[in-house]
Amino acid sequence: LEVRSQMPIDLKENKGFIYLGATPQTDRSNYAIAAPYPTQGKAPFTTSRMVDSARNAQGTMVGRMVGRSVDKQELGWQTISPELWWEMNRWFEDGHFTFYCHYFSHNLGRWETRMFYLSDVSCSPVNVDAATGMPEYYEDASFSVVDCGVI
Repeated sequence: LEVRSQMPIDLKENKGFIYLGATPQTDRSNYAIAAPYPTQGKAPFTTSRMVDSARNAQGTMVGRMVGRSVDKQELGWQTISPELWWEMNRWFEDGHFTFYCHYFSHNLGRWETRMFYLSDVSCSPVNVDAATGMPEYYEDASFSVVDCGVI
């Protein structure tokens, strides 16, 4: 019985979903990390708005938005190579808790660059080598980048 590897295609050729860097000049030609395109259906884009609100004597909400809208981009890969996963995560761990993210705003229909932070990192190692502890690849790897809200 032959067991064939389920290793993904080389995702390094499909980078450019978002771009991460250490300066406000981060863009599609000036970046430290170009994240690969996530698996279809594993990249929800959400926006939140903080509101200062209360109810008046008539029970009507009275309030206003505080700051500006804040974006969150989730990225998930059904399979990803350890090398690519480690490359991205080592960059975050090497002093980039906050960073600039150049991303396509699905609310505004244009590329934006804003300060973000990393959140919700998760992965499942597959076919771990007992001698080295290293996986052949990862399944269901994901993380989120969250807008810091800097105006």
